[in-house]
Amino acid sequence: MKRFLRSSCRFLFSVLGICLLCPPGLSAGELRGRVIVPRQSKSPAPRRYYKGPYRSGHAHGAIQDGPENVVVYLPDLANPPMLPSRPEPVMRQVNERFVPHVLAVTRGNLVRFPNEDDFYHNVFSVVAGDRFDLGRYAKGEKASNPFDTSGVVVVRCEIHSRMKAYILVLETEAFTVPDASGSFVFPSLPDGRHRVAAWHPTSGTWEGFVDVSGDAPTSITITI
Repeated sequence: MKRFLRSSCRFLFSVLGICLLCPPGLSAGELRGRVIVPRQSKSPAPRRYYKGPYRSGHAHGAIQDGPENVVVYLPDLANPPMLPSRPEPVMRQVNERFVPHVLAVTRGNLVRFPNEDDFYHNVFSVVAGDRFDLGRYAKGEKASNPFDTSGVVVVRCEIHSRMKAYILVLETEAFTVPDASGSFVFPSLPDGRHRVAAWHPTSGTWEGFVDVSGDAPTSITITI
């Protein structure tokens, strides 16, 4: 009898856990996809003739532009259920580049800009609504900025003119960045039709619709 009661309790707690994760009338579906974007190699910049405390004198290597510089997001799903925790938004300065080249954040987030180079950087943006200038700071010094206006923010360095990156400030937390192969996944989405958008700094925005069901994963291919 005791064994039966223990088994029954385990079953009831399992059912309760499922109900808490998936509210009544809201089953969880999965959206899998692949992004296809042409890669463009940029020629390296010539070496500078001057090296000093502010400038590096380093040359840029060829920059590969691919699906890892695309942001895929669901504009109409402001608070997705069962959202996995995200790391703190960070855009590093390393080898005279911004890493990552494209960063997505939810409006209101604070982004850190650590300097990992052995020379000074001065991170700034002149985009209306999110203008900022962090001033010149050396390796190991901390600098950050909040982003309170949705849209595209172009990030530059006042010292190194070829340094350029993008921050896409979104109204939703339902976003992801594909891996180098272009693959991405949105797990545990509510059943129904969802608007899907993909943004790339040079190719612009792609939009479409998908029907998600908990019965089987939904697949989509985005060519941007």
